[in-house]
Amino acid sequence: MKPPINWHEALKLYLIGGTQDVAGGDLVGLLAEAIKGGITCFQLREKGPGSLKKGEAIEGLAKECQALCRRGNIPFIVNDDVALAIKIKADGVHVGQSDKGIRETLKAVKPYGIDVGLSINTLKQFEEALELPLLDYVGIGPVFNTQSKVDAQPVVGLSLLNEAVRRSPELPKVAIGGITVANVGAVRATGVDGVAVISAITKSEAIRRRIQELGGGSSS
Repeated sequence: MKPPINWHEALKLYLIGGTQDVAGGDLVGLLAEAIKGGITCFQLREKGPGSLKKGEAIEGLAKECQALCRRGNIPFIVNDDVALAIKIKADGVHVGQSDKGIRETLKAVKPYGIDVGLSINTLKQFEEALELPLLDYVGIGPVFNTQSKVDAQPVVGLSLLNEAVRRSPELPKVAIGGITVANVGAVRATGVDGVAVISAITKSEAIRRRIQELGGGSSS
């Protein structure tokens, strides 16, 4: 049985991405570099224009990314696809408010030892998340305007982060949406456990330096 994940630590610098986010589509190469640079977890989000469409291809990509994460000793999370998460024994699955119902997701994956993260966009949604004892963490955002998601929810700013931290310091929280080197300091100052980014890393020409600037780990 795998040891429990300390999400307060694992959320420090959370990379999200799919082939659609990487120039040339080499997600595996980018992920390998990012892990060496010091990201602390990774979520495969294969969605939108330029993404893989066939299930077999997505599963193959997921397994490659999962293997890299295992070698790097960081959690591997699947976005939205509960069946895939169970099939490959992912560390976690992340769902949004419009995806598969959170209670249904928890019921489906918890018997397999898979952790669950939930996106929240309002204080009401956060309060509802607090009523889910099996929930492992929440993603709060978008904090700022983001170009990475065409279906992004309304911007929440720093106020929701501050309020969430005040109401429940125990529940692990990661901020997401439009986070850059310029604003990451203000986001971290709210007391959230970490920041999640897509383009801040996937569009960078100096990945390891960018990870350091965002507050990631290793400089080796």
